[in-house]
Amino acid sequence: MLAIIKSRKSWAALFVLTSSALVFLSGCANATPGPAASSSTAPASSLALTLDVAGQEQLDWEWERVLRESPDAVRPMIDIVRFVDNDDWGTARESCMHDLGWPDVRATADGGLESGMIQNSQLGAHALAMYTCNAKYPMDPKYNVPLTDEGLGELFDYFTDELQPCLAAEGYDTPEAPSRETFIDTYAETGGWNLYEGVAGGGQSEWNEINKKCPQLPADVDE
Repeated sequence: MLAIIKSRKSWAALFVLTSSALVFLSGCANATPGPAASSSTAPASSLALTLDVAGQEQLDWEWERVLRESPDAVRPMIDIVRFVDNDDWGTARESCMHDLGWPDVRATADGGLESGMIQNSQLGAHALAMYTCNAKYPMDPKYNVPLTDEGLGELFDYFTDELQPCLAAEGYDTPEAPSRETFIDTYAETGGWNLYEGVAGGGQSEWNEINKKCPQLPADVDE
C-alpha cells in the first residue's frame, strides 16, 4: 500500500508554525520509495539549549509523529544548521529531504511540502527524515511571538473583509464566523476560525491556485 503525504504550515498560534501531515491511504500502485533514514542511538536532542520554548515544543511534537510510526525509534541529537523564515521554510526542508534520500519531496506554493507516494513500510523512515530536517532548520525564534489582542483584531478584520468574500467568490463554503471576542480569546488554542476548512479536500494544484487568489494571511502578517 502507498500513502500520499503532504505537510503544510498551519497556525496554532500566530508565528508559532507547525507542519501538519495529512495522510491519505490510496490503492496500491507502482512507486519507488526513498531509502530509510538512519536514526542515531544518541540520547534525546540537545536542541533545548538553543531553541526557545515554542521551538522545542514544536520539535517534541514532530518526534511524537516519528514514534507513532516507529515506536522503538531512539531520538537522535541533531545540530541546528540555521534558522529559517517564512520565505524559505519549505525550500530548506525540500533540500534537506533530498540530501536524506527523498528526491520526490517538493516545496509547494503555500510554503509547505508534498512528499508524493510513499510505501506504508517507509512511513517511519519518512517521519524520521522530516524530524531531522525540522531539527536542522527550525523557524527563527523571532516568529514565536503571539499577536496582541489588537493584532488579532486586525487579523479577524482581514478574514471577514477579504478572505471570506474571496473564498465565497471562488465557490467555497466557509464556516460561520465567530464573534470578534471569541476569535481573539480562542485563537491561541484553536486558530479561532479556519476558513480554509472546505479547501483542504482539493488536489495540490487547486490548493496552490486558491492560495494565490485568496492568501490565508495578509501580506504584512510577519512584519
